Amino acid sequence: MIKKSNKYSVLYLVKNEMSYHENWQPAWRNPDIKKEYDALIVGGGDHGLTTAYYLAKHHGIRHIALVEKGWI
Repeated sequence: MIKKSNKYSVLYLVKNEMSYHENWQPAWRNPDIKKEYDALIVGGGDHGLTTAYYLAKHHGIRHIALVEKGWI
């Protein structure tokens, strides 16, 4: 049986929108910055994220830095 999560339900998103996202909880961890990486990708759009996924999945590259000027 699959447990349904209501964390991102429509009502939850509307409620957070009305409160200007004051109660929004981070859904990811804050990674530590390393001294070196195997790959650096500039731009976190569709192509940047797809490239990072491709490098990790098909080439086994795990130390990838993805740099974006704003929120992804």
